[in-house]
Amino acid sequence: MDKLPLVRVAEVAFLTPKLEECTKFYRMLGLDEFSPNPDKKTIHFANVGEQYFGFADEERGFMSGYNDEMIKVPLHIAFEVADNSLDECIAFLHSKEIKCSPKIKNSGNWHGAKQPYSVYFRDPQGNIMELWARQDSDR
Repeated sequence: MDKLPLVRVAEVAFLTPKLEECTKFYRMLGLDEFSPNPDKKTIHFANVGEQYFGFADEERGFMSGYNDEMIKVPLHIAFEVADNSLDECIAFLHSKEIKCSPKIKNSGNWHGAKQPYSVYFRDPQGNIMELWARQDSDR
């Protein structure tokens, strides 16, 4: 593998100290999936085409991929990678000396996949990056 088999950007989310203001603003733009009463413990997502766009309270942080550790960084981006390629992607990250989390089995319906797996790592800015892949059983 000479590059990651990226399929699409699946999620983009940011942290904000202005949770209520962001909720009102994005609802005004037509993203009415955002609850008018945002919960500070949740990442609030809306579907935009095939992607999720969201935000969370700055005190919440994003999952690091290590146990239940949350990290307060400005941005989270999730990339979908080719089906069943996550182990190969992990080997690729390691070959580039990029530290990544253990592979995590996600629960629930995630972007139309029943139980995909994810791995997390950080970019040079410290943002949380995620790779996730569907499994054969998801189709």
